Amino acid sequence: MNLKLNRRDFVAKSVWGATASLSLPGFLQQTLFNLDARAQSLPSPGGEGPIFLLMEMAGGNDTLNTLVPHSNSTYNEERPDIRLTEANGILKITDKDSPSAAGGIEPLAFHPNLSSFNNLWKDGDLGIINGVGYPNANLSHFTSFDYWHSAEPNSIVKDGWIGRYLDNQCDGCGATTGIFINRRPTFAFKSSKGVSPTVTFSNPQYFNWSDRASLGREKSLERFYRNLIGLDHQVDDGISQEDDTLAYVQRAAHSAMISTESVQTAMAEGGELLYGGWPSDGLANSLKVIAQLIKGRSETSIYYARQGGYDTHNNQVAAGDPLTGRHATLLNTLDNSLDAFVQEMKAQGNWDRVVILTFSEFGRKVIQNGSLGTDHGAAESLFVMGGKVAGNQFYGLYPDLAEDKRVKRHSMDFNVDFRTVYRSILEEWMGVPASAMPEIFPAQPVNFDPLNIITA
Repeated sequence: MNLKLNRRDFVAKSVWGATASLSLPGFLQQTLFNLDARAQSLPSPGGEGPIFLLMEMAGGNDTLNTLVPHSNSTYNEERPDIRLTEANGILKITDKDSPSAAGGIEPLAFHPNLSSFNNLWKDGDLGIINGVGYPNANLSHFTSFDYWHSAEPNSIVKDGWIGRYLDNQCDGCGATTGIFINRRPTFAFKSSKGVSPTVTFSNPQYFNWSDRASLGREKSLERFYRNLIGLDHQVDDGISQEDDTLAYVQRAAHSAMISTESVQTAMAEGGELLYGGWPSDGLANSLKVIAQLIKGRSETSIYYARQGGYDTHNNQVAAGDPLTGRHATLLNTLDNSLDAFVQEMKAQGNWDRVVILTFSEFGRKVIQNGSLGTDHGAAESLFVMGGKVAGNQFYGLYPDLAEDKRVKRHSMDFNVDFRTVYRSILEEWMGVPASAMPEIFPAQPVNFDPLNIITA
């Protein structure tokens, strides 16, 4: 090995780097190509602290048909074919109305398929944050995703907000402090300092040391990997004290080994789940994995799950029936899957340890389009839920739907910067001191005061 190679050169020029896409299982490809995870010699104890679950509704969720301003004349006029009304069984929020950016109040209702959300609201375990967005909203999926994942809108993004949080607040954390249930890593976890202890996998069964070759053969890679990088040491921890590049790779190897062992151990200890009403869709399967890891006392404090499909330019509703169509199906899946997760957390006695935040890269326009759908918009509503959430409360203002108050070609304007929501979770729930916020959020909004969304 040329010990003068830097980290990027090592990845590009080594045999491992050249053949990774052909020979290595996905999680080791991630370890090699994203040598950003500082390996830990031992995982943290974990299992008892606060848990944060980010629930991404990818594609741009239509807030107006999720949280319906049913008595708003502009809503009813601008959406004659896709609007939801009392006749459709909307779930009216009757105990209070949302403050409105137009002045006064805005009566709201949940989509009929969000009955579990409605129950959580009534139980005081769900809060609604209205008018969430950022200045100069970008309506490109990719750009807006980068902004939400980096918490640095309108700039060239380099790392993720959770990566920066872990860089600054997670010295000594275990190798699986953050877990994303997906086939590809999320930019939110990206670290610029190379110390973010996160992993990504879609199925824990395959998050192990099994090499699935094209001929169907399987062989153990663990011993080969240990020997190649020099981890089979009887008298020391296998980390070079003389060469930084070699030590860097060895620490990455440690991280891979520890993370796989940690996940497999937690899954085994989690065993059978307690709630028996789980759906069988993809989102529910992701949440089941998270629930089993929590039950198995995983060291993880941040989980990330994703549901795609919310880019409803066409057939958002079926002709003549707004209770059918793509959006209704998506919300039904979301509601049923999250309800099963909540019931499992309650059965485990862990509901008070969990805070869930839903978000999308943007909302949709006030007006419907010509294809029974809606186009990319700006502001949206977020839902935050958990046993310690200050629920049954509105935060922020419901946007003014009037034409002269819109931005970006008929989009709702924002009044709560999404970075403020992130800060509120970190500071109020994860216990991050206010003094750390400039490092985690180098680009701060004008109003960055926490929202008080967690009970004392």
